[in-house]
Amino acid sequence: MNIINTNKKAQQGFTLIELVVVIVILGILAVTAAPKFIDITTDARKSVMEGVKGSINSAVSLANSKALINSQTGATGSFQIGSTYYALVHGYPAAEAAGDGSTALLGLGITSLVELEAGSDITATNADPALFQHSGAATSANCQLSYADAANNQTRPVITEDFSAC
Repeated sequence: MNIINTNKKAQQGFTLIELVVVIVILGILAVTAAPKFIDITTDARKSVMEGVKGSINSAVSLANSKALINSQTGATGSFQIGSTYYALVHGYPAAEAAGDGSTALLGLGITSLVELEAGSDITATNADPALFQHSGAATSANCQLSYADAANNQTRPVITEDFSAC
């Protein structure tokens, strides 16, 4: 004698409600996590430029300390690191190089004093004012730092930042 099993058939998949719940949970996770991953490149470029700004400020402070020790706070001057000379304006690094750094009269400017990593996305323009731009930005002119010479020996050089379109 065969006994017929009258119980319901065993479940063989997910119900529609279970699938909808899973999709809703994934949607909520995507909505909360997505803003954290959007615009990371802009934040990274800004961080790199902030790092360059910190390097410039450090170089300015150290160069000014050396200039004060050597009484090089006049309208022009220079200081030496190793065999290389760096130009000074009012005791601060010059925005624009006065030459190739071979003699005290031909000192290099701030763009040479701040050492940028080879192959980095930062380009430096030896001019007055000196420009440090992030070449990876959509508009490098709006992801830059500008360094202008000090007006006198009591005023630090002016560093202007524009990170509006990094």
